[in-house]
Amino acid sequence: MCKRWFSEALSIRIRRDVKRRMRELRDVDWRREIEGFIEMKIRERELLKALGMIDAALSGVQASKEAAWQTVREFREKR
Repeated sequence: MCKRWFSEALSIRIRRDVKRRMRELRDVDWRREIEGFIEMKIRERELLKALGMIDAALSGVQASKEAAWQTVREFREKR
């Protein structure tokens, strides 16, 4: 089954001078640029949310007093 992409309109107000300067740069695909920025911002916020959840989950866990390489070596020797 084919995935269908539906789009919706988003209207924003920008300063008149910005709009004029955008018109001067006709070679820029402004819709694509703005959509890319929004997607990047969404990914950034989702990542921050996930990191917050990880921090909360690990908040009660005590750090190991042993160096990580020692733990790895012990684990490998037990195999």
